[in-house]
Amino acid sequence: MPIEVEVKLKIADLNELEMKLVEKGAILEEIVNQRDQYFNHPSKDFSETDEALRIREDGDRIFLTYKGPKFDPKSKTRIEIDLKVENAQQLSNLLEKLNFEKVAIVSKERRIYLLDGMHFCLDNVASIGTYLEVEKIISDKSFFEKTRKEIFRALKALKLDPKKNIRKSYLELLLEKSDTK
Repeated sequence: MPIEVEVKLKIADLNELEMKLVEKGAILEEIVNQRDQYFNHPSKDFSETDEALRIREDGDRIFLTYKGPKFDPKSKTRIEIDLKVENAQQLSNLLEKLNFEKVAIVSKERRIYLLDGMHFCLDNVASIGTYLEVEKIISDKSFFEKTRKEIFRALKALKLDPKKNIRKSYLELLLEKSDTK
């Protein structure tokens, strides 16, 4: 089962970081606008179980994604299952008919760079700011610590502090901001 090892940092200047990535040889894979529609389960609260279910519209691609609970206190490492679908609205309607509740929509512009087998996602997230997510998908849980260390080394090489890692999802950050208004 695919496991996403992910580290997220708040970034003040994405353009400066982008220049550093390019200097290190990172390759721009794509720039995409993503719209993530999150749902809560009808009989359990995903915010309490640390799970997530979303429909991601990613350019002309659409995915239903389940994210399991984080199992590493130093990163956002978790099981992630993506299913490609054809129609976001029909899927949303289906989930609502099954009593899943729409929670929120997270919209962002994402610039995805590839460097040393890792994806460096420069995100400008509506209402909450700019972030870097460094991600790598692995197939065996026994490799997650090695992969996390690899990501931490890459962050240090960019003069970023892995200890400032944010374990909250964009959804959690958005909901927190909404609660403080």
